[in-house]
Amino acid sequence: MRLLNKIAVVFLFIMFHLNLISQGCSTCRAQIINSSNEDFTTGNGLNTGILFLMIIPYIILFFLFRKKILKVYKSLKVNS
Repeated sequence: MRLLNKIAVVFLFIMFHLNLISQGCSTCRAQIINSSNEDFTTGNGLNTGILFLMIIPYIILFFLFRKKILKVYKSLKVNS
């Protein structure tokens, strides 16, 4: 029961302090403030930028570790 209480306290701490941690970048904030309410291109541009920032590290990691990834894939294929 104590473990459950500790997990709940940590979860609540993270959830309440999430606003303090997530301040956002100034460019995104300025883009949103300057856009009109009917302009949907701003949201699409921000979503595309977020996807770009998320995908690039995975592509870099794939090129750095592609030999190990292919070796693991081949070993899984042989075992099945």
